[in-house]
This record gives sequence, structure tokens and C-alpha cells, in this order.
Amino acid sequence: MPHSAHSTTGANTPDEQELSQRFWNTNQAKERWTEECPEFLIGTSEKNKGILARKDEEFRRRSWEEAKELVRTNRIDHFQRSASQLRGYLEYTHQLKKKHGSVLAYVQKYRLKWDSITPSGERPFNDPGDWKVLYNDWPYYVDEEITHLVVWTKFLIDEDENGEVREGGKRDIEEFIKTTFCADGRMERDRIVWFRNWKSLKSVHALEHFHVMLYKAPRDLLDEVTEGDRPTSESWTSGGR
Repeated sequence: MPHSAHSTTGANTPDEQELSQRFWNTNQAKERWTEECPEFLIGTSEKNKGILARKDEEFRRRSWEEAKELVRTNRIDHFQRSASQLRGYLEYTHQLKKKHGSVLAYVQKYRLKWDSITPSGERPFNDPGDWKVLYNDWPYYVDEEITHLVVWTKFLIDEDENGEVREGGKRDIEEFIKTTFCADGRMERDRIVWFRNWKSLKSVHALEHFHVMLYKAPRDLLDEVTEGDRPTSESWTSGGR
């Protein structure tokens, strides 16, 4: 377990200024500073370290226009979380792996509540048992009027050898978007974007999914589509309690 910032004494004990500069102590109350890196941040990437070392107030939420442009130009790696969001996400996924063996095992059993991930064999999106819409548990740092959902599917989305969605797959998703969110004029199509993460950006690799962002979506529509779901980050607390 990490040592408290005040738990040891002696010549080798770092002073307050040194402790404050360690990336894992940024944005933490002084009483929570530690000399050693927390277990869930050991081995994290240099990119993550750079984000975690920044103050939360340095981050700016992406606007809807910026979000649309990132999706249009396939620069989805530019979506990011604030430092505190990222820290929470990394601790959360670390705890899930320790408790459930993998993020996939947790998502399938507790979020999707699927006993099996074998598809029905029907055409994509024809069988409601083959897909489910949930909130992204740890959404990116975007305009607060942007809702970030994830569509999980038991069937594979048609892709080419580079992992890009083929035209047939795009047509299937586009039809699903219009049917699910735009029917009866509930939302304009230009207030919705979707994207599928590159393999290097996925936190769950073994279960097919893509992302949907909606701008100023009606709450009743979101409640209906997600069956009253809410993102886990709203109720999760540090330490996995």
C-alpha cells in the first residue's frame, strides 16, 4: 500500500514541494499525497502521465462543433478525459480487473446482463436481444450538453482488413441511428455522431461496440433508449466502494 505523505521521517523523506510535483499527487488534497505511486497507476503510459500531471482547470471541454469535426476527420484519439476523470477511470478499471478478472467479464455480467454473447443470427439490429445501448461509464471531457452512449452488439460489425467499418456496416449503423434516435422527429440527425474506436483505443476488445454522441438529447428519449441507465462514474467512489 502507498505510504502517507506524513508517514515516514528521515533524510530520504521527500519534502512537500517534491511530493506536490509527483504526477499522481496532482489534483489531490494534500492529505491524500503519497510518496509512492498508487498501484493502479504503476506502468501507466507516458501520455497518461502527462495528462495526470496537469491541473484540472487547464482542461477545456470540447464543443459540439469540435466533437463533430474530430469524428468527421477520424481524429478520435483527440478525445480525452480531464486529469481527475482519467485518474478515476484508471482506478476503476484496475479495480474491475482485480475483482472480476477483466473489464469484459464485468461489462457482460453487470452492465449488459447478458448470459451469452452469441448472436441470434438475424440481420444486424433486427433482434433486440443482439444489442443494448448504455451510457459511457467514463465519458470524455466534452460540452455538458453532449451525451455519450455506447451501443454494444453481440454480432460483429462488418470491417475491412484495417479495422475500418465497411460501407455495409455503415449503412446498418446509420439505419439503426435513424430508427432509434430520430424516429417521429425526436432528434435531428445532425445532432448525432457515431464512431468506432481504433483497436489501440478500446478498453474492451472482445465485445463489439461503437460510440454515439448526441447534442441536447431529450431526457425521455435517453431514458427510453438506455432503459433508465446512468453512467457508473456518477456513483463510483475512489477505492471501489
